[in-house]
Amino acid sequence: MKSDLFYYDCNLPALPVNQTLPGMKKFSYFFKIYTGGVMFLDRTGTIKAPVRTKSLYPMPALRPMPKTYEELCNERAQELLKRADDLGVRMYVFWSGGIDSTCVLVSLLKNSTPAQRDNITVVMSEDSIAENPNFYYDHLRGKIDLEPGTMAPYLFLGGDYFIVNGEHNDQLFGSDMVAKFIAKYGESYINRPYSRDVIFALFDGMTQDAAMTNLFMDTFERLRNAAPIDIATNHDFFWWINFCLKWQLVNMFVLTYASPRNAPHITNEYRQTHYAPFYNTEEFQVWSMNNLDKRIKDTWESYKWVCKDVIYDFTKDADYRDHKTKRGSRYFLLKNQFSFSHIDENMRFLKQDELAEFSQPDNDFL
Repeated sequence: MKSDLFYYDCNLPALPVNQTLPGMKKFSYFFKIYTGGVMFLDRTGTIKAPVRTKSLYPMPALRPMPKTYEELCNERAQELLKRADDLGVRMYVFWSGGIDSTCVLVSLLKNSTPAQRDNITVVMSEDSIAENPNFYYDHLRGKIDLEPGTMAPYLFLGGDYFIVNGEHNDQLFGSDMVAKFIAKYGESYINRPYSRDVIFALFDGMTQDAAMTNLFMDTFERLRNAAPIDIATNHDFFWWINFCLKWQLVNMFVLTYASPRNAPHITNEYRQTHYAPFYNTEEFQVWSMNNLDKRIKDTWESYKWVCKDVIYDFTKDADYRDHKTKRGSRYFLLKNQFSFSHIDENMRFLKQDELAEFSQPDNDFL
């Protein structure tokens, strides 16, 4: 019986060995637009891709969300601290120094008892210190257990520990693509009404193929039309594409770095009990859909201002609040490490170039 994929490496569709699969040649242009590890898995069920995948996190139904972002952070921290207690295992928290993982640590430190704080180990690197030195020196060094990220694949992932990271916050707030958009057009375009022509020009510079750019603009507009809320601005558009397509990638990505000897221990049960991306809850997602005005103001420095306010209330670091910008930080925790290319629904960890086993001939890119 054929299995579906939970995860696949974004570099695989463009490899010659996969280009002859139905729809794959056109589909691979997506990865010219969204580089940097974006796996295409549509949570709305609108777009059928040439790679057969299984969605773990379908798009939640829109409903009112009266709770604030900070309230959700506090509740999630309390839930995860209790889960570590109930499991009777140590909590390992991945910290890159960036906004997402710093907000995670702030929430855990605010809500932990002394005993729970003693049960936390922060997994970090020298780059984590460089990205947020004040937090390291004021709140971590000499105050909490620290371990280097280079040990994560061999000791922590797949072990009898509780793993927490800051994944999914990017999907709640926007997209890395916004930085490229600002670089091309300036900050004044962030909250302008959605313009297909403006975004087409950005994407066409990446594909160098107008027909393929139009194909993906059509695809993205199908996703836009499937949204339960009005995708009114350019920023809304980039956020929604990220929210629809990238959720499962970031959920599974860290697991792909488990060492070959530890990977067999990462089962579906392990994933559900011992692994918890902090922002991966339905409530956080519903909050995002209800609060389009709380993700960015009118500058790149204001991106994730709600998160930075939560951090500031704890650290009083005004410079970090006012000037810290988004950076792809996860890489620095896991750089130079081995990773698997696929994870299927049976939690088989695979390392191969071919996608033929997971080809979906009936797709929207034929």
